[in-house]
Amino acid sequence: MNIQIVMDHSGDTRHAFDPFSLDSVRQAKERFDDLTAKGFRAVDLGTTERPSALQDHFDPHVQETLFIPQLQGG
Repeated sequence: MNIQIVMDHSGDTRHAFDPFSLDSVRQAKERFDDLTAKGFRAVDLGTTERPSALQDHFDPHVQETLFIPQLQGG
């Protein structure tokens, strides 16, 4: 199972999805598109073999994606 971690004012919410299930991937892509449209940054948390990196498109093979909300100035 892959996971999408969404940070917000209340902490974090984790959404697991099966990268081999079309319905599960569709829901994960919709979540990715919705959150990035709202200004969240998506970060592929990487592995021991490759570093973390910003994501500009949905990749169902990324094991862990962290969504960070846009910072508010003030």
